[in-house]
Amino acid sequence: MTTHHGRARTAAVTAALAVVTTAALTACSTADESTGGSSSSPVTVRFGIPTQMGANNSPMAVAEHLGYFDDEGIELEIVHTTDSTSIVQGVSTGSLEIGSTPPEPLWQAIEAGTDVQLVYNYIRQQTGSIVSLADGPVQSLEDLAGTSIGQSSLGSSNLLLSNGILASVGLTEGEDFGNIAVGTGAAALQALESDQVQALSLWDTEYAAFEATGAELTYFTTPEVESLFSTTYFTSPDYLESDPDVVAGFGRAVAKATLFTATNPEAALRIMYTDHPETRLAGVSEDEQLEIDLTSLERRIELLVAGDPEGNGTWGAYTPEAVDAWADFAADSGILSAPIDAQAHVQNQFVETYNDFDGAAVVTAAQEWDA
Repeated sequence: MTTHHGRARTAAVTAALAVVTTAALTACSTADESTGGSSSSPVTVRFGIPTQMGANNSPMAVAEHLGYFDDEGIELEIVHTTDSTSIVQGVSTGSLEIGSTPPEPLWQAIEAGTDVQLVYNYIRQQTGSIVSLADGPVQSLEDLAGTSIGQSSLGSSNLLLSNGILASVGLTEGEDFGNIAVGTGAAALQALESDQVQALSLWDTEYAAFEATGAELTYFTTPEVESLFSTTYFTSPDYLESDPDVVAGFGRAVAKATLFTATNPEAALRIMYTDHPETRLAGVSEDEQLEIDLTSLERRIELLVAGDPEGNGTWGAYTPEAVDAWADFAADSGILSAPIDAQAHVQNQFVETYNDFDGAAVVTAAQEWDA
C-alpha cells in the first residue's frame, strides 16, 4: 500500500440505454483509411460510456471539437449510462455500435456465451484500486473484513475489480464485506469521510480530484492488478464484419485526440469547458477548476500513454501477454467461474490504421493551440 495526498461530457444522448433507439442507420459511408476522408454522408456511431463528461473523458471533447471524427466520416452520438452492463447489452443488441468499459463485464459476457470483440486498448494500465482514509483504521486489505466499500454504482466494473482484489486475501462479498452505491465526486468522498463506507472502489481521476482538495488516501491493489489494461473499446462481431472501416476510423480519431490531450492537457480541458459548459462547477472560477482537473487529467495521461504508443506506433494495440494476464486474473479472482479464451475476442487488425496519421502535426497543433 502507498499513501498519497490529494470528475465525465453531458450526453450527446443523455437518455438511459433502455430508451436508445434501435432503428437502423439510414446513412452510410466508408472511411478512406489512407486519407481519413469519407466517400458519402456521415455514418452515425452511437458510443456508450458508463460515465459523464469530465476530465477523464476530455479527449472525446477534443476529437469532436477538432473534427477528428468528421475527418473519418463519423457523426458521433455519445450515450451515457451509469453502469457497464447496459453498454455490453447495448452493443450486443445493436442499439450501440461501439462501447467503452473496463474488461471485467466483457469477460463475464464472453463466459455467458455473448461474443464481443475488443478493438481498441484505450487506457493502457489499470485505473482501479481500493482506497481508505490515510489516518483511518483500514491500513491493509485484511482490515476491510466486516466493512462496507463504496462503489460508483452496483453495476460498476470497478465492483468486480475490487472484489477480485479482496479475493486475493480471502475475503468474499456478502460474507466478509459489503458494497454500497455512493456515486462519485463529492458524494463519494463524503460517504468515506462520514464513515458510511470504510473504503472506496473508484478510479485514478476521482482519487486525484479528492487529493487536490486535501484528502489523504491510502491505496490498495495487487501487483497483478497493476499490470492490467483498463478501459477498452469493443463492438459486436456483426458490426466488426459490416463496418470495419468505421471501427478503424473511430480508433484513429481517438488516437489523435489522445495525443493532443497528452501534449496540451490544459487545452483539452478548456475545449471541454467551452463545448460542454455543464462540466463547469458552480461557484468555482475556471482557473480554480482547471487546477483540480489538471491534477486528475495528468494522472490519467500517464496511463493513456504507457509504453509510448506514439513512438512505437501502438495506439489501440493489445499485447498477447496483457490479454493472457487479464484472463488469468479474472479466473483466479472469481470474476469468472472458469477460464475463457480471451485471445479469441481481442482484435489488433486495425492497429496500423489507428496509427496512420501525422503525429508531429497533432503535437504542433496542441502546442500552438490558442482559445
